[in-house]
Amino acid sequence: MSLHPAAPTGTRLDILEVLLKQELSSQNLAGILGVSPAAVRQHLSTLEALGLVTRRKVVTQPSRPTYLYRVSPHGMRIFPKRYDMLVAQLIEVLTEREGAGATGEIIQAAARRLAERARDRIQGAEGEERWGRLVGWLEHDFAWHAQGKKERDSTRRLTVHQCPFQDLSKSQPDVCGLFFSALIRSVCGDVPVEHTEAGTTPACCAFLVSLSPH
Repeated sequence: MSLHPAAPTGTRLDILEVLLKQELSSQNLAGILGVSPAAVRQHLSTLEALGLVTRRKVVTQPSRPTYLYRVSPHGMRIFPKRYDMLVAQLIEVLTEREGAGATGEIIQAAARRLAERARDRIQGAEGEERWGRLVGWLEHDFAWHAQGKKERDSTRRLTVHQCPFQDLSKSQPDVCGLFFSALIRSVCGDVPVEHTEAGTTPACCAFLVSLSPH
């Protein structure tokens, strides 16, 4: 399984993997992992400070409350879901039934609908702040790790890692361009977007975005 680059390692990762499946106390975790309760509590304290786990109090005895831990929504982002495989199958079936043209229109319509969630907050910014909001939106809302790089003047190169169409792009390379070009134009005000090669792995493609100077 490919984890987020900032994922904890060692015992802390082991704790998160166990808490993905069930809510447990530090004592239970210690027994499952074969680690001392004191060490587990220390790791849980760090993970909680990082926002990767949450806890709730369960009063079993008035003088000795028990805390149960689980992975937080933020912590869940460390374990990327393979939506790309599902998306690839859905689009392949849709293409077989409706044809490539109709599928392309549906993909672009879906991108524009997603863009409605962020259009106001991205178009409300200017210059570099606007670009930063676009990259941040892709990462925060979708966990599509994005890398922005200045090419020239107002042109920026946007490389999307963990693209949901990465598997599909091998057989249908135009899908990424259709989706992300429509998405970027919708949130950035119909700016010029050029679909190009990523030039780096494991990303499958990149986009040259010409943001009008402000």
